[in-house]
Formats: sequence, structure tokens, C-alpha cells
Amino acid sequence: MTWRDAPRLPFAPSPGPGRLITVDGLDGSGKTTLTASLRDRLTSAGVPVLTTRLPTTQMRETSFFRLLRDQGRTDLVDPVAFEVTYMVDRIQHCHAVIAPALREGRTVITDRYALSSFGTLLLRLPEMRRTVLDALFRDVWFIDLCRRLIQPDVSFVLWSEPETAARRLRSRPGEADVGFDPLEYGELQRLLLELAAANHMVPIDSRGSPEEVLAACLAHLEEGRRPAGRRGGRP
Repeated sequence: MTWRDAPRLPFAPSPGPGRLITVDGLDGSGKTTLTASLRDRLTSAGVPVLTTRLPTTQMRETSFFRLLRDQGRTDLVDPVAFEVTYMVDRIQHCHAVIAPALREGRTVITDRYALSSFGTLLLRLPEMRRTVLDALFRDVWFIDLCRRLIQPDVSFVLWSEPETAARRLRSRPGEADVGFDPLEYGELQRLLLELAAANHMVPIDSRGSPEEVLAACLAHLEEGRRPAGRRGGRP
């Protein structure tokens, strides 16, 4: 799979004064664990926190989503409609949930965000992959609609070895027999990291323990709060 250079995604300004932290990564990279760990650590420090995830529960429960996830019926779902629906879900969630929380001064931590369609469906349904990745890397409509999403304050992108991710996935209830191709996983992860680099997201090695991953993220959050002239020699 080859695409042109990963695009820079435009976002809308944050309504503030809260802080938006996003956690992206392929399935099995540790997103849900990190989201919970960040919530617990920040809450214990007295920070008002809201955690959420994309795609939303409402989208996961639609017949459209279940046709793909549970039945693999790509013949009944237009692949462009698949990605457009994901984007609609993101935009509405920003408007109805994330923006109000930020205006209240809360820190919002979301499990997946602008790149939320990078996930299990692309691994299980390779015929969907080309359309979704074309949208992310090539299609003007996707980039334009990103302007309806809120600019994150910090975006973490977790990455792991395919073998580690496979072990984590197969330890989940009901997913012991999940199909998994390490080469396809590695290729999707490479493309995800290209998008991350183009958009100043923070790559985090998630192969270590949950405590080590949390520590790496907290160190970056602390670094981001320091005055510009004191950030470890950065301009």
C-alpha cells in the first residue's frame, strides 16, 4: 500500500478552558488501559476529568456497524458511507459531549479520536481498508470535515509489536479466535505513525507495563505545561 505524504489535519480551536487529550492506536495497543490510568491519576490530583471513546456506543449499536463488525457484510455497506458515518459520529460527539465539558473546564480524555476508524474492522475486513485509508490520506472531504473537530491539546499514539497486540487481543473475552495477520497489522501501524508524525502527535511505545506507559505520557503532559523557555532546550 502506498499513499502520498500524510496530510496535516486542520482542527477547530478549543472552546476551552478545559484540556483535550486523545489516545489513538490500533487494537491491542493499550488505549483503554491508558485512558483509565490517565483518568485515575489526574482525578487523584484534583483535576475534573471526563473519559469517552470513539466510535460512540450509539454508533457501535447501529445495524450499519453490526453488519460489518459481526457479519462482515461488506457487500451490504458502501465503504465510503462507512467512513462518512465515522466522521459524522466524531463531529456530533465533539459538539454534544466534548465541547461542553471543555467549556466547563474539565479535562477530556478520549479513547480514539480523529483516527478512530483505524481499528479491528480494517484488520478483519481488508476490502474496506483501501477506502478508509484513501479518505485519511487523499480525500479532500475528510480533511475539510476535520475542521469540525476540536484541536487536541495533546494527542498520544500508542504502538506495539504485532505479537504483543495479538496476545492482548486474544486475551479479551470473545476474541480468543480473532483473525490476525502480523504483516497487515504492522503496515497499518506504520501508516498510523506517519499520520501521527505529520500532525505532531506523540508516539508512545506501549510494549512495557501499564505503569511505564502511563509514566511516559505523564512526563510529556508535564513537559507541555512548562513555560516555553524551560522545556528541555526546545525553542
